[in-house]
Amino acid sequence: MATTTRAWLGLTGAVRQSQARSARQVAEAGLAQLIEAMNRDYAHLLVVDNDNWADPPLFSSICANAVAGTPASTGNIGSRGRYVLESYNFNGSPFYGGRADLRMRGEILKADNSIAAAAVVLQTVEIKPKSCSTSFDQPTQSSGFPGLLAAMVDMGGNDVRGRLSGNILCLQCVDNIPSECNISSAKALEDYTINDKICVIGGNPNQTQIDGQIFLGPIDLPPVPKPPASMQDLYTNPPDITTSTTITAASGDAAQMLNGACRTDADGITHCVVGSIDLSDNETFSIDSSAGPVRLYVTGNTVDFKGSSGLVHTPVSAPSTNLGLFGREIDPTDQFTDQTVILRGGASTNNLWVYFPDGRLGIKGGAGNDVNCDSNGECTGGDIYGAVWGKFWGESNGTGAQITVPANMGQQIFNNYGADYAIGMRDYVAIGVSKWSSFVLNNGG
Repeated sequence: MATTTRAWLGLTGAVRQSQARSARQVAEAGLAQLIEAMNRDYAHLLVVDNDNWADPPLFSSICANAVAGTPASTGNIGSRGRYVLESYNFNGSPFYGGRADLRMRGEILKADNSIAAAAVVLQTVEIKPKSCSTSFDQPTQSSGFPGLLAAMVDMGGNDVRGRLSGNILCLQCVDNIPSECNISSAKALEDYTINDKICVIGGNPNQTQIDGQIFLGPIDLPPVPKPPASMQDLYTNPPDITTSTTITAASGDAAQMLNGACRTDADGITHCVVGSIDLSDNETFSIDSSAGPVRLYVTGNTVDFKGSSGLVHTPVSAPSTNLGLFGREIDPTDQFTDQTVILRGGASTNNLWVYFPDGRLGIKGGAGNDVNCDSNGECTGGDIYGAVWGKFWGESNGTGAQITVPANMGQQIFNNYGADYAIGMRDYVAIGVSKWSSFVLNNGG
């Protein structure tokens, strides 16, 4: 009898071990299926925790071949195996990628669907950013950074130059297709030709030059940069700029700091709040960022450089993010008059990042034709050297204006303004397992 009991116990133990091993294999199979589905159809969710998959923040506009919805987080393996995703947590940034920790539960079911055995597999995978149109191991064709971003775009005779970052992201163009484009609103984005995209953004396929890529679709816009909380009093009676004016970063001369409308923080950034900017004739608004970045916050309705007036940012060698020109926050219900921002052509002076999510933007005096591009397709010159984000681009659609975007513009903004501003069109891929472990759940629960 004792021998029979030991044999029975041994057999029972072997069965349990076999079931536990099978449960672990089910969890592993579930992980493989989930990652394959995310890499293929839901790559934008690789940088989002699973509890936000149903309504994900759009750090990146979604690639045209992505699938709406969410990947299956539970499924069956064979006739008695079931897997359930318990958690997916991303650690990193949409700009650089990072790692994702996955916890998958595998179960072996009895004939009555109760649980015979269960195991959990914990796995960490690397998440890498890439461009939408290439595999991870191929040379990138685009940084995904939007050198020109707007809810609506009417390019006309304008160009965007720079192979890696001379990209356009239009958030609502496919919802407002011009009638002359002859494109059905039901047409899938992945079926758009390059000429379709140029037409949708108001360009001319025989004239408009976009060195990068054209992306069409929504994205979550970051907040407009603001001065530190300790400087909120700068918004009290901000001065208008109506005559030639100079700002010198971190200057001890009050006249060079708008007589108190500018202030320098502990990081050496000079913050200035102004009302409207309205210059004419040969008047200039000169910004010297030699001693540190300058950020201008415009509260009024107008930025306008008439006649031969213009913005002058020195030194010419300064990075574009050394001068930021920022407007009001986004106004989704149109409660306020849109800001109007009209710059004067000349990239040697218009070296900056412009962000007016409630603004209509354009350039006067374009068509300087002074863009110089190297053998890699990266360019200097043009009418704006940097990046322009706004509500509408097209106030200069007949001037032949050129926006030239530095290849590293996205990196500049990320480094100087933080991860909230690391937006753009990116794809992602989960590759490589850097950590793996598993354990059996007692009594299948």
